[in-house]
Amino acid sequence: MKSKLAIMVALACASSQVLAVDPQTIQTESGFDITPLLTTGLKYDDNVTSTATDEIDSWVLTVVPSLKARADDGVTVYEFNAGVFSGTYFDSSDDNFIDTNIGGLFDTRLSEQSKVNLKADLVWGHEDRGTGITEGLNNDQDEPTRLNNQTVSGYYEYGAKAAPARIRFGAKYFNKEYMNQREVTQFRDYDSLLGGVNFYYDTQSGTTAVFQASSEDISYDIVDPTAPRDSTDTNYKVGAEWQISALTSGEAKIGYQKKDFDDAGREDFSGVAWTVNANWSPLSYTSFNVGTGRKAKDPLQGGDYIKETTYLVGWTHNWSESIQTNLSYNRMEEDYVGLVREDTNDSYTAGVKYAFRRFMDISLYGTVTDKTSTVEGIEFDRNIIGINFDFSL
Repeated sequence: MKSKLAIMVALACASSQVLAVDPQTIQTESGFDITPLLTTGLKYDDNVTSTATDEIDSWVLTVVPSLKARADDGVTVYEFNAGVFSGTYFDSSDDNFIDTNIGGLFDTRLSEQSKVNLKADLVWGHEDRGTGITEGLNNDQDEPTRLNNQTVSGYYEYGAKAAPARIRFGAKYFNKEYMNQREVTQFRDYDSLLGGVNFYYDTQSGTTAVFQASSEDISYDIVDPTAPRDSTDTNYKVGAEWQISALTSGEAKIGYQKKDFDDAGREDFSGVAWTVNANWSPLSYTSFNVGTGRKAKDPLQGGDYIKETTYLVGWTHNWSESIQTNLSYNRMEEDYVGLVREDTNDSYTAGVKYAFRRFMDISLYGTVTDKTSTVEGIEFDRNIIGINFDFSL
């Protein structure tokens, strides 16, 4: 699961691509272009801990400074980014948090036929009370759940830019460690090592056929008393990625997933998995996106695994050079195996962004979340409204 900090820093760094903020970089003698950004906001949350009863409401001040340094000589790209995400709750100080994220990228073309890409990210983050591993605990925890994530990934790709076929060999190491709430979290620290291969074939019509195969070994640090959770997750997918024009792009892949537990006491999974994301812009100033996905994943609470199905519908419209609106609907359906539990989470978001100046955006937004469950105490309603300010040089 991505941390809030990683998502916020990514949005801040990408803000120059949507409508307004056009950051000026600081050019250094070393060849690095440095881009500082700042996002700050104020929001009202009517259910801070996502509970079914005894809701806590509060205004929240968020501050997200970030820094990106990039050097590109046409052959090799070096990139470094860092950010801090701070949240201060006016009426619920127990929920205050400070997250930190640092990351780096190295991408180089060794020859006309081959390239190497290496990436690393370190996150010191948190889960809000009542979410993730503390979901349904109804304010029994007195602080957010703190965690550390480390991700190191890379790939080697063979195939010239002009050639129709390319092959990519990749690997990723991920580590997750919880830092508090150990009576709840101690059995969810784990490491995973993934290896895979992707084959691409360009059809010369804006569409690339894709075949993917990967295997991930997941190992938990402490044995769960209900049964060990160590497993091997294997995926095969075939499909297409397309960029037919500036008007339409996306990906559609379907395949087979098999999750084998080391312990015979847990139920294995084998079945269909898919990923679909499509973007369509019938006009230069309006775009629609739809998506859906299906996979089996490890649960943060009970059960052997979760069969997760997701759906997304969104619309973005630029009313002028300075005003943009967006609407989106997200749905997540989770069917627990090894536990009698089914959850459905519906989320509706609306927002408007105003490009006040080249170096400043103002955004108003609202989010309505409705979660239902067959397990008592998991369901909740949560409404958030807020305003954000994005600043650059």
